[in-house]
Amino acid sequence: MNPLLDEASAAANAKRFPEFLDMCRKIRESQRDDLVTLLDTAALLSSHGFLSQTQECLEQAKTLSAHDFRAQVNLANLASDRGNHPECRRLYGELLARLPDSTIIRRNVFTSQEYDPEVTSAERLEQGHAWNAWAIQQAGGWRPRPTPKPLHDRPLRIGYVSADFCQHTAGLFCKDVLMQHDPQRVKVFAYSAKQVNDWVTDAIKSHSQFRAVTEVQDPALVELIRQDEIDILIDLSGHTSGSRLTAFAYRPAPVMLTWLGYFATTGLEYLDAVLLDEWHAPAGTESQFIEPIIRLPSRLCYTPVPFAPAVSLAGRPSGRKRPEEAAPTFTKGYITFGSFNNTAKYNPGVFDLWARILTAVPDSRLILKWRTFNDEEFRQSVTKAFVERGIAAERIELRGPGLHIDVLKEYADIDIALDPFPFTGGLTSCEALYMGVPVVTWPQSRVVSRQTYAFLSAIGLPELAAKDCDDYVRIAVELAQDRERLNELRTTLRPRMAASPLCDVKGFTRQLEDTLIDLYHKIEAQEKAKAMNPKTILHVGPGHRNSGAKLPPAFLTAGWKELRLDIDPQNEPDILGSMLDMAAVASNSVDAIYSSHNVEHVYAHEVPQVLKEFLRVLKPDGFLVVTCPDLQTVATLVAEDKLGDAAYQSVAGPITPLDILYGHTTSLAAGNHYMAHKCGFTLKTLTQALHTAGFASSAGKRRVRGLDLWLVATKNQMEESALRELAGSVMPA
Repeated sequence: MNPLLDEASAAANAKRFPEFLDMCRKIRESQRDDLVTLLDTAALLSSHGFLSQTQECLEQAKTLSAHDFRAQVNLANLASDRGNHPECRRLYGELLARLPDSTIIRRNVFTSQEYDPEVTSAERLEQGHAWNAWAIQQAGGWRPRPTPKPLHDRPLRIGYVSADFCQHTAGLFCKDVLMQHDPQRVKVFAYSAKQVNDWVTDAIKSHSQFRAVTEVQDPALVELIRQDEIDILIDLSGHTSGSRLTAFAYRPAPVMLTWLGYFATTGLEYLDAVLLDEWHAPAGTESQFIEPIIRLPSRLCYTPVPFAPAVSLAGRPSGRKRPEEAAPTFTKGYITFGSFNNTAKYNPGVFDLWARILTAVPDSRLILKWRTFNDEEFRQSVTKAFVERGIAAERIELRGPGLHIDVLKEYADIDIALDPFPFTGGLTSCEALYMGVPVVTWPQSRVVSRQTYAFLSAIGLPELAAKDCDDYVRIAVELAQDRERLNELRTTLRPRMAASPLCDVKGFTRQLEDTLIDLYHKIEAQEKAKAMNPKTILHVGPGHRNSGAKLPPAFLTAGWKELRLDIDPQNEPDILGSMLDMAAVASNSVDAIYSSHNVEHVYAHEVPQVLKEFLRVLKPDGFLVVTCPDLQTVATLVAEDKLGDAAYQSVAGPITPLDILYGHTTSLAAGNHYMAHKCGFTLKTLTQALHTAGFASSAGKRRVRGLDLWLVATKNQMEESALRELAGSVMPA
């Protein structure tokens, strides 16, 4: 980092903010042409909540390079910090269109959608499917599940992958679970994807095989996971900052799942489960997830930080006030609502309901706290939002950031916490409750909107969760009017939590271990059953077993048995025959057919007969995978007068458009006349031919780079989502 930035950072950490801002201004002026320094300055300003100055710095940086989009990415994040979700959505839409292969942009699009109340479940699921296809393609194509190794009384080898093994929400929630694992049942590996080192990191290191993998690229990380012989790999980051979910697209472990650090579908079809509970995921939540849902008794457990202060009674140290006067309202003479949540969770609907509550409770106040309230312009915009809703500015108090212990102490000023929505509090809600402050929440359909509801349910206070917006206001107002109830909650919330499943880390960890071991045994049994009763794939025209075409990776597992059909006896096929007459193959007898560059070897009028034979031998739930040259792409090369130029290199030598159109010239010259091409297809004509032959549904694509077509066609109708998943698993990237 620039030495001037080091000095500015020191000033900010010492809360000498006027000096800090002046130093940042001078850096911007003196380093106006240094893109890296400007981006570092913007990051420092943003980390301390100075949004306006961050914006100015990023706008300046944006002008320095037309090809570096880091400034635009940070501007989109800045819009989210302000709660300006339409602007964030617009900026990320533009960035994704320009940089479709950016891991960071794709990841940030996901996360920003959870804060945005306008994004629908269908849109989030569609984004998940798109990410899945992209990630698997980036990893080199679909991969089969690695074979699970029997446990045989050995400990299950679990790998946790996170960028937040530190004093971060995810780190604080998982720390004690990792420390409580029974070494007789579980061997813990922690793959840390961010350069962090604090007391939480040290605690995790002391109870795991700790791997620092921040600088390790995905292929090397995958190899490390394989060397560690991980049985179950658990993602703890989802699409949040620093995530290594793209490494999971290489399928490095036999069983993989996601838990804790994310709050929606990851999109990755390889994941065997997402761990939730009945409160986060009531019946029907499956429609929001690509991953199967496993419901634990509780999704997580809470352990307070060791430096948590005692519950403050009426703004004074514990024990100095009578129980009937415990709430802050007795000292202040009015009710104080509050929220210490990230301001990215703000939206007009939140302001509307909070203003209604303040209106219904005369003389009440609202304290909001987050780092962005260091920014004067943002403070004014939030205050203005309430003034426009009829709330006097003096009733709104906006506080900037503080040390963790100081944040906890500030709950002494709060009678009732108000949860934002649809992104509700996580650790923030747990800490409010632990400090004796009841939290009013409104659970909706998203998992992320049900976090506080889950905590309240676990400690026996589901009545603080609203059914709708009017109920939200009602609960908050009635609680504000019930001083006896506020006092009772102030003095009993902490012991209530301590005695509840929410804080039973040992019990939770045993349940988690049981769940993981059961899941592993279940998948191990499924894989054994597949190996004992494999499905049959008819491989049409494969050539010789040692030198011919290979099946796609999806079929190279113990769950599939290859049956080879070829017209040439020298290839030693299992069945000697042609596509036009497969009488040796019984009707309804094979689970799948793979036809690679065969259908172009018959005349156009014979194609319906070939496809009907394929359809005849397939079982009712069977499917066809067919690939052949893409004449649309080849025609482009011919139009460019490249008929005799090498289009690509094969094991048989260079292949020209002439070879693709009429058959491999060298093979034909050697007398292999069955290599002649007698017809051809575009994606449209091959799709039409399949449906005319009787295939019920199909999905296909053109691979311009490979100059070929790929289609999957099913004998009976298949739902679109299932068909898409099937196609993604058997077709190359």
